[in-house]
Amino acid sequence: MGFLPSFRIRLTSLWPALSALAAATLLLWWQLPSTLGGVATEQMLATARAHANMVRTFDGLEGPQLQVALQRLVAGQSQQLTLIAADGRVLADSSKTYDGLLAMENLGLEPEVAQARQWGSGTAVRQRPQDHADHAFAAIEIFTQAGERRVLRVSQPLGQLRTVRQSLARAMAGATTVGLLVIALVSWYLDRRFFRPMTRIIDGAGELAGGDLAARIRPPRQSDLGRLAGVLNHLASRLQAQVGELQGERNQLRAILSSMSEGVLVTDSDGRALLANPAFLHLFGHTGSIRGWRPLEISRQPDLDQVIRFTLADGAESVHQRQLRTPEERSVVLTAGALKGSGGVVVVARDVTEEDRTMTMRREFVANVSHELKTPLSAIRGYAETLEDWALEDPETSQRYLGRILAQCQRLQLLLDDLLTLSRLEGTAEAPRLELIDLEALTYQARELVSAAAQDRKVEILIEPHGSLPQIEGIYNDLERMLVNLLENAVKYNHPGGEVFVRLDIEDEDVVLEVEDTGIGIPHEALPRIFERFFRVDSGRARTQGGTGLGLSIVKHIAQGHGGTVEVESVTGEGSTFRVFLPWKAEDPENTGFVNQGGNGKSLGPNDPRESSPRLHRRATSDPRLGYGMARVTAARRR
Repeated sequence: MGFLPSFRIRLTSLWPALSALAAATLLLWWQLPSTLGGVATEQMLATARAHANMVRTFDGLEGPQLQVALQRLVAGQSQQLTLIAADGRVLADSSKTYDGLLAMENLGLEPEVAQARQWGSGTAVRQRPQDHADHAFAAIEIFTQAGERRVLRVSQPLGQLRTVRQSLARAMAGATTVGLLVIALVSWYLDRRFFRPMTRIIDGAGELAGGDLAARIRPPRQSDLGRLAGVLNHLASRLQAQVGELQGERNQLRAILSSMSEGVLVTDSDGRALLANPAFLHLFGHTGSIRGWRPLEISRQPDLDQVIRFTLADGAESVHQRQLRTPEERSVVLTAGALKGSGGVVVVARDVTEEDRTMTMRREFVANVSHELKTPLSAIRGYAETLEDWALEDPETSQRYLGRILAQCQRLQLLLDDLLTLSRLEGTAEAPRLELIDLEALTYQARELVSAAAQDRKVEILIEPHGSLPQIEGIYNDLERMLVNLLENAVKYNHPGGEVFVRLDIEDEDVVLEVEDTGIGIPHEALPRIFERFFRVDSGRARTQGGTGLGLSIVKHIAQGHGGTVEVESVTGEGSTFRVFLPWKAEDPENTGFVNQGGNGKSLGPNDPRESSPRLHRRATSDPRLGYGMARVTAARRR
């Protein structure tokens, strides 16, 4: 690539010499024939004038006599004399015989003859068709002693012209050879002294221009070119440093944008996308590049397009909250600002769906807690005011009212206990130390705690023991609270004389706790919300039975806190079934970690009796009751 520019630069200093040499050669080659012809014709014209006096003495001679006389006149010379009559006939010619003379054509139209007849003399240089050689012609008009008008023409071959041309060609070839040698020496000197260093500088500059900022130019010894190379190297070093800084800043910006939870979109002055970080792509449901897309191509809803158009037109920063379907409905805050200089727009999209949902849940929670506290407090206040007014005087009435006050205080205590439990389960405080728990023994303990309520409702709690369950890691009090809440609900919402079945089994890597009742069941539309705080299917009945509305929410949080899940199946009027799936672990005897093991410390084999029970496979799609509705709450399991 560097050879052609260098070659042109070398020829720059040689063009004048090469042009002058070529011009001189062409000029001599073109002018030489006319110059030699002119000299020859002038000589021929002088010779014609010299012979004219003698030709006038030939008056009276005709035919062969005139022919012989003309030949004697130029005997021994290379010149040719031709005597031409006024009408153009050849009267005599020194180069012909008399018989040949008779065959000659009329020469009246020859240029030199025509000039002589018109002006008294004429010359010409041309090729004769007889021998295709160049000849010089000179003609003068003469009059005989008798007054006859004739033309005497002298011609001579210009054979020396070819010789001169050949000599000239040899001379020019020699001169050209010498000139080229001189030019080659000068070119070699210039090439070594200037052009090679210049070529290296040009090639180095080309590498720098091509993006190879690490390339450097070896400075030549010439001071000017050395300074030029040094300046280019310094420029390359600065550019490399600046580009490195820009790349570092760009990578840092990309890392920042990629790690941002907020979506960022940058557009040009036409609103077309230039840059979008992964959070923005995820928020609007895209996976590939959207560079060059218009806002309506990014989101079919007009909200984003309206925000960008408004910012491009107004130039002021603005904040808009929009409901977008991407594809599910999300609440998004779009903060848009104009980019100074480029005329584009930067849009920061923040998904506030969870924040709005949290705020809504917080408001509902405060409202529910206020309502739950207001009811027993109002009752306590009413009973206390009644006692203050008159009931203290009536022992029977006062005892009855005091009992009701204590019942409402107990209801408040239960509510506060549940709230404190939820607060602890949802908090970030350090969890209590885990311990190995025998879940089957825990089930019997929980049945004892709700046995009084079961007897009051005439509900029987039946436990189907497994016999070889592994111990699980967990928090004893929380698991007991979870199981008690499930049993209390199964008893509370059961029919008198109903039954509650508690089953324990192993399914895959989970211990499954199943609580099934024969009670009133849960409507299908209420299943998705059954684990929400303060949610009640029948608010009036739940409050009369003393429920706080937090029991199943506590069950959900305890299951999730142990890395498990909880699900519910229910058919209205037939009963409900709650299943809790808890991962089971036992300590590795070699202290290599925790592995799934049975109670004897050995891994379960394919024939182990603790394999999944067919009864529990009803939670799959084979259970016909799933058509009535099922809700499942899942959490990431802690492994």
